[in-house]
Amino acid sequence: MSDMQHIEINRYHSEIVDDVKQLIEKYRRAMDWDIPENDNKKSDKIIFAAIESALASVKKDILGS
Repeated sequence: MSDMQHIEINRYHSEIVDDVKQLIEKYRRAMDWDIPENDNKKSDKIIFAAIESALASVKKDILGS
């Protein structure tokens, strides 16, 4: 990335963080609705693993590696 690209993406860092937090909250709510006596810590680990796996798949699709 060029210096300008780094500067530009850094301007969006807090927005990206907020977007990811909202995505995590979306799946936390789904787990709470669907699973009685949900273990939040365990759910969080599963959600993070699923998001990381999805991100890797999207990265592979877009970048080809």
